[in-house]
Amino acid sequence: MVTLKKVRRDAPWKWLKLGFEDLRRAPLVSISYGLIFVLGGLAISGTLWAFGGEEAIPVALSGFALIGPALAIGIYQVSHAFERGEKPRFRVVISRYPSRISQVSFMSVILVLLLLWFHIAQILLIVLAPSGPFHPGEFIQFMLTAPEGMTFMIIGTITGAILAAFAFTISVLSFPMLIDQDVDAVTALVASFRSVLAQPFVMITWAWLIAFMVVAGSAVFTIGLAFTFLWIAHASCYAYKDFEPRPEPSASAAKS
Repeated sequence: MVTLKKVRRDAPWKWLKLGFEDLRRAPLVSISYGLIFVLGGLAISGTLWAFGGEEAIPVALSGFALIGPALAIGIYQVSHAFERGEKPRFRVVISRYPSRISQVSFMSVILVLLLLWFHIAQILLIVLAPSGPFHPGEFIQFMLTAPEGMTFMIIGTITGAILAAFAFTISVLSFPMLIDQDVDAVTALVASFRSVLAQPFVMITWAWLIAFMVVAGSAVFTIGLAFTFLWIAHASCYAYKDFEPRPEPSASAAKS
């Protein structure tokens, strides 16, 4: 079992405020880390464009929401550095990945969700738009005007929302907890799940704020997404600190 503290209903707004303060206090480290994902996003988009897969670019960007918590490990280190009274440096942030990397890798099961999302989108396109691929303008027109395109958008949105909700539930506290405490991945997953179950209003608000920031960042391509990603990652550390998940000792450990 895992114990959690109760947080205020308006806590997500405080997390965003504190996360922005961390981003402002360590702009060079955070931006340097974020540039890795900007370049990665540009490389993926460029590859898809070069091979005629322009219609997959929005799918790839939306899938970022699924794997964001796993990619934010380095940013969690920045917030932890402030907590320890240290000045965060990019070299230190990169080198201080947890020794329990196997646990973090296990939690990266959300990468499977990303692959599942890609496959679902691909199947929908094949079924609803067999005449593809589209150029970006044609793809937008197809989604907004053609009945098949609107069907694709509705089914894709619902499917993506379900996968994103599941990814959020198992990862909202998991990765910061794995970085901060010597716990196994199952304990971290339980803590994350229980936070959503215990305070659904707070966590639904937090999920909607994250979704809004991801969409807003995607609207200005990967540069905007990198900024919102950094902001969310810093804020997520404060979400974890507010809940302060602590594993309860087992019965055998308590007796000994």
